[in-house]
Amino acid sequence: MEKLRETQLVSIVVSNYNNEKYIEECLDSLVNQTYKNIEIIIVDDASTDNSVEVINNWIEKVSMDLDKENRIVFLKLPRNVGFSGAVTAGLYLTTGEYIAMQDGDDCSNEMRIEKQIKYLKENKDIKVVGTNYATFTDKREKPKLLPNFVEYGVEKIREIYAKGGNAISYGTLLFEGNIFDAVGGLTKKIDGAEDYDYITKLLSYGADNINEGLYYYRIHTAQRSREFYGLASKKRYKIDRENLRVMLVLDRFNVGGTETHVLTLAKELLKQGIAVTILGADGPLGAEFKKLKCKIYNMEFPLIVARDKFTIDVFKEQIRRVIEAEDINIIHGHQSPSGSLALEAGKEFNIPYIFTIHGMYYHDILNDKLPRCNSIISVSHPVYQWLLEAGIQSKVVPNGVIYNDFNEGSKDNDIREKYGIPKDAIVAMYCSRLAWGKVKTCENLIRVCRDLKRLENIEMHALIVGDGPGYEELNRVGNRANNLIGEELIHFAGNQLNLVDFYATSDCVVGTGRVAIEGLAAKKIVIATGNDGYFGLINEDNFYDSWKLYFGDHGSNIVNNAMYLYSDLRKFYLEQKTLDLGIEKIYIKSKYIFDIPIVTNEIIDIYLDSFN
Repeated sequence: MEKLRETQLVSIVVSNYNNEKYIEECLDSLVNQTYKNIEIIIVDDASTDNSVEVINNWIEKVSMDLDKENRIVFLKLPRNVGFSGAVTAGLYLTTGEYIAMQDGDDCSNEMRIEKQIKYLKENKDIKVVGTNYATFTDKREKPKLLPNFVEYGVEKIREIYAKGGNAISYGTLLFEGNIFDAVGGLTKKIDGAEDYDYITKLLSYGADNINEGLYYYRIHTAQRSREFYGLASKKRYKIDRENLRVMLVLDRFNVGGTETHVLTLAKELLKQGIAVTILGADGPLGAEFKKLKCKIYNMEFPLIVARDKFTIDVFKEQIRRVIEAEDINIIHGHQSPSGSLALEAGKEFNIPYIFTIHGMYYHDILNDKLPRCNSIISVSHPVYQWLLEAGIQSKVVPNGVIYNDFNEGSKDNDIREKYGIPKDAIVAMYCSRLAWGKVKTCENLIRVCRDLKRLENIEMHALIVGDGPGYEELNRVGNRANNLIGEELIHFAGNQLNLVDFYATSDCVVGTGRVAIEGLAAKKIVIATGNDGYFGLINEDNFYDSWKLYFGDHGSNIVNNAMYLYSDLRKFYLEQKTLDLGIEKIYIKSKYIFDIPIVTNEIIDIYLDSFN
């Protein structure tokens, strides 16, 4: 699949809040850049001054004089979401190969973008470049280059950040757009340090500064201070972290991606010393939850979102008792019926509430419940876009996987023997709750394995793990396929709680969402296909594109047609050794995004933002 970003285009993200005095001068400095292939993305964070009118007038004024390469996008947020939310909204609108940052009250030297692009092209190992900066006041004085914290050299900069210091000025940043596709947007640990947190995420890609004052930093009384913070703030963050007492809420402890994510998150929170309480009805995964060293409260929630006052009050009282007994100070919901009731309890007792949206099916709470949450987490980029279209700001944090667990699986287990699969056979594993669009995906796999054998004598065994409303029908389809080809190539394992050995015994994984992530963690070739459509074989070049679509679960480029799966499984069968050579690089890329310690730290950041 081709890259979605436009070659050589620089997307400049300008965040603005109440800068009516300065925003026009800021934008003039960008439209007058010597590097002309730019798009200017202006995000107004619900300013209460005259900023919007000033920006609209400026756009009208300059639109006739712009070079054809120039583009302007203006996003007016319906409510104030803060610096990190506004910038992240702008980042998601970028289409350029490169992204540059700019604050709405600052200015850039006309040569800034040209020199930064030139620097990246001449230094291939560096993907992120800032510059030195000069300062000026409201009095139109010439910017002065004074001693500051900016440092130079990739290794020196890394060392400074490792010690809690600062060496790059956020407003001067320019970096490759695919880095944002990998790490996502900004989040807050402590007020004023959102940009510091973001810069630390960029360091692994190679970051340096140009020793020229190409950015002009305006000093004025209303500015947002973000250049001067350090160890004292970081120390306060660590103390607050230790005081977190989190309640995770589920409808029921079923076997599914959402429940498995919450179980995994709880394990890592506990591992990091954070107090956890879990609330939900008992279910098939209940035994695994009970193994955790934390309090578990079983509560039978309604099957749909409660709307009547009596039901809401009854559950609020039950939840209140748990909150008081465990001294809860953060509530984290995941599903509509239980999550909406926990939200009501949290709001009544003034407890910050976080909600994770796991798909684009939360219509029952989209308009009345989600806007009342302190913070919202999207598990994928398509979910983020879906919420943004509804006027709801969120932060993309994916489902987490314990990568170390999936390294422990052994192909020398008894699974093949148990299901009658020869040791030297090629096995494609499919794992899912067998419901909704995933039934069609599973049916495609069954028929493709059947046709590969019938048409080309390619023996591809399908190992299907999972249960659900579609299980019986799929079992019949599988039996018919086996009878037609005269041997058993389709195998059903039903629900399994420990999937590590199933991944280990397989040669490739066909799936979407969390299953695709687990397949990557198990160092297997993954063919991504799911509810929304088909993506195909994941390789080193298209990995980030597959993640942006959540591996076909929440977005896709082509329909979920069996002919694509036939082609990719055939390719895997014929070229397995070549494809396997790229697994390690894909594994490393995916681990940086989905490994549970990384995911949990991002979620803790969001907890602290709400807590503070």
